[in-house]
Amino acid sequence: MSIFAKAAFVPAAWWVICITVVTWCLLLRSKRLLHGSTLIGPWWWMVASISVMGGTQSILLVASQIAGRESAHWEAALVFAAASSSFCPLMSLLGAKRPQDRGWHFVVLSLWAILILPVAESLVLRHGQMPDVQGARSWFMLILIALGITNFLPTRFGIPAALFGIGQLLMLADSLPLIRDFFDSSPTVTGFSCCATANIVASALGSRRNARPRSLDRVWRDFRDAFGLLWGLRVAEQINIAARSSKWPLTLRWWGFVGDDGSKLDFDDLPDETQKPLLQVTQNLLRRFVSSNWIAARLGDGIDLGID
Repeated sequence: MSIFAKAAFVPAAWWVICITVVTWCLLLRSKRLLHGSTLIGPWWWMVASISVMGGTQSILLVASQIAGRESAHWEAALVFAAASSSFCPLMSLLGAKRPQDRGWHFVVLSLWAILILPVAESLVLRHGQMPDVQGARSWFMLILIALGITNFLPTRFGIPAALFGIGQLLMLADSLPLIRDFFDSSPTVTGFSCCATANIVASALGSRRNARPRSLDRVWRDFRDAFGLLWGLRVAEQINIAARSSKWPLTLRWWGFVGDDGSKLDFDDLPDETQKPLLQVTQNLLRRFVSSNWIAARLGDGIDLGID
């Protein structure tokens, strides 16, 4: 049987290839939704991670089938290195604030290099033995997975974030505390499928028509959903500090602006001397992350943003 004939009978490899291509297509389609924001950087890291994970797994699956042998330890080391790239999009998001968002990519690359040091040790010093990931590094990866899930759990992207986190747990099961005892070997194909499916679900949710009326609340909620809990709480804190210092009759909570009595607040109901400074403060804070056009597209037609 020829090499190509053998490769044709590797259903796991073809599944990985197919779901990788589908994820690529949907990620490319969703890129237009990120224009005007600093999320382009995390998007590129997600594309790179899906490519590295899908490419590595499909090549090794085909190679193992053609060679007719069990997977070697050095192959497990390469799969670990590829799976570790799944932390890069989250780390890029944590630095997605102008003006440091571009330079932050070097921090993301450094994190990946630190995580895959055991792979270099395995290939060079241990002659292909399984990477020895213990102690602080393994706990750090588990914390990053929990952080990624928590960051988007209270947003409309909570389900894909949880699915992506489950995929990371499965791909890195051999190297994570509290998890490794439940698996003889990491179910990497299943884990990658979860990560890819999470991106597919997130792309579908992001492309769905937004039924929210155009308002300042919609600006806040779209920002909150896109950037997650960590940046959302930070921006909300700054807006509330400005509201208290200026004695505005409002508070920004996770679901939107409310009055002093806790009732839902309409921007048009605010006095004129409050509307303009509130809009200015919100714009100044959000422009670290998104453009003025991004904000204007989510505001009501009657709200003047002051864009030339």
